[in-house]
Amino acid sequence: MMMEAERIRGMAEQLIRENPKERIIDFTLEGQKYWIKRKLGNGRNQLVKYSVEKEFYYEIARMTIAGRFHSELVPDVVLLTPDYMVTLDGGPTLKNILGSKRPEEEKEAILEETGAALAALHHDHIIHGRPALRDITYRDGRLTFLDWENRLYSRNRETLKAIDFLLLLQGICRENYREEKSRVAAVRRGYEENGGTETIEEARRFLKSHGFIGGLVHFLSPFRMKDIESVRKIYDYMK
Repeated sequence: MMMEAERIRGMAEQLIRENPKERIIDFTLEGQKYWIKRKLGNGRNQLVKYSVEKEFYYEIARMTIAGRFHSELVPDVVLLTPDYMVTLDGGPTLKNILGSKRPEEEKEAILEETGAALAALHHDHIIHGRPALRDITYRDGRLTFLDWENRLYSRNRETLKAIDFLLLLQGICRENYREEKSRVAAVRRGYEENGGTETIEEARRFLKSHGFIGGLVHFLSPFRMKDIESVRKIYDYMK
């Protein structure tokens, strides 16, 4: 194990030297794929101005907490240094899977499992923050939620759970899939059947309390803007 860790470290540091500006780097060693995530800014939180140092350790802390309850749903960290971490590859992302030639029944079964997995996290009051399709992987029956770096801007856990759920649905609506309605239903079914009923009701209340946004996105719908349309669809699906 020590020799393996040293080989991983050696490969990681070589790739970092060769790619000094890259935040995310993947590599394969002895048939196993790994991902390097470095302590570099992602450009998404520029207005908030959190330090890169704090962001890096914030994500590690959140992954550690989530892993205490659901180790199967967080990435396997094989190497952690003050400047980067290396995780095992978790397989293709849900975005890639939904765009693949897999049978639709299989895709919807995976989405139902995804809804159930998010409900399991929420049952233990664990919030992801942005469960996007590109940030969830699936391989051999195991789902992995990536990117735990997103800041939580509310202290109300129930509201945060509702937003998590709505963001997962929005990810499907953004892609304009022909099978969109049944895919949204699959996520919702998996979530609801695994203890998520109250959060779904909270999601409805959240949307109702932001009715102005609902009216606005419906007004702008004829312009067919991707993000506007995805939010409009959420309001329609959650009636």
